[in-house]
Amino acid sequence: MIPDDALDRHGVRLVSVDRPGYGNTDPMHAPRSRTALDLLAVCDALRIGRFDVLAFSAGGSHALTLAAIAPDRVERAVLASALLPGEDDANDALALFREGRTSELVAFRTERRAMLLRDPVAAFAAAVPSFGERERVWYDQPWVREVYASELREALRPGIEGDVEDCLTRVEPFDVDVSEIVCPVRAIHGADDTATPPRTVTPVLARIRDAELTILDGMEHFGPLLDPDRLLSLAVD
Repeated sequence: MIPDDALDRHGVRLVSVDRPGYGNTDPMHAPRSRTALDLLAVCDALRIGRFDVLAFSAGGSHALTLAAIAPDRVERAVLASALLPGEDDANDALALFREGRTSELVAFRTERRAMLLRDPVAAFAAAVPSFGERERVWYDQPWVREVYASELREALRPGIEGDVEDCLTRVEPFDVDVSEIVCPVRAIHGADDTATPPRTVTPVLARIRDAELTILDGMEHFGPLLDPDRLLSLAVD
């Protein structure tokens, strides 16, 4: 969702990878520290030594894990609307995930996948009323809807394994000590984010020696994507 012209303005080479089970990536039930090794393998294959990591939503916990296990490689971590574990135990919506890989969870995510593949834009539209005015205008752009639909179809094409693993990982605690992260961590979050309220990220950031949180007033979960220049400046400036 970051336009090419914004990447060009900041001189950023963006390398994007799918988490296990999405797209052409094989499913894998493993802790975040294991999947983080795959990210390092990709960078090794591309001959990338040190790099910044930028993560949105559920990718946030993986970005912090990578920063913790590879301090000699990660120069900075930027988290946009990060979903972080263990800081929202009162969220009843996560109760099903905490029960593990149950038939109920599989059936729920299977039905959700079918709905999303039939019409990704329409299925997502249910969340739009919670958006602020600027987010609704952003989402109504044809290119945003086109990218969202194509990426979602490709992610869910092979099945539900990636989605189910995301659900289970969502409620698992970090398997690294985030207080050992030495690189700068910059987080940006919508003040009105109902999917992952800002209060869920502040306890984690408080444990990191060089962490800053930017709050976007009047913004929901997709708010940080509305200003790609601001988002990229957190990584490269």
